Amino acid sequence: MQASPSPSTSTSPFFSSQNWKRFRNQSLPHVPVLTLDRKGNIQTLTRAARQVLEYGTETHLDECFFSHVHKHNMRRVMQDLADMVSRGKQRTQWLLRLQTGNDRWRWYRASVHNNLGQQDDHIHIRLRPL
Repeated sequence: MQASPSPSTSTSPFFSSQNWKRFRNQSLPHVPVLTLDRKGNIQTLTRAARQVLEYGTETHLDECFFSHVHKHNMRRVMQDLADMVSRGKQRTQWLLRLQTGNDRWRWYRASVHNNLGQQDDHIHIRLRPL
């Protein structure tokens, strides 16, 4: 069995250095991703994020991320985001309930990465519905 080539040495255009960085940063449109600013406001969300959160393309989405978080998950979410903004915490994961566009609570696993102070300057949240 041969080892597959590393992304940087692959000749495939899909795994070019630029595409590998994009893939690694999870910024593909079919990946459910939200980005937040320092205040916890939603800056962007992918089409896939809208789908897993059950919001139509024309449906209004409250820009405050905290308004979507269930009260039993709020303390941990707020603490982790505050640590990212003030102390530079880099990563965390949550198992949390978010309110969907259909006004129901749904469980998600969230992988959170701090990109504040970098070129992107946001907090990156990747969602996985459970």
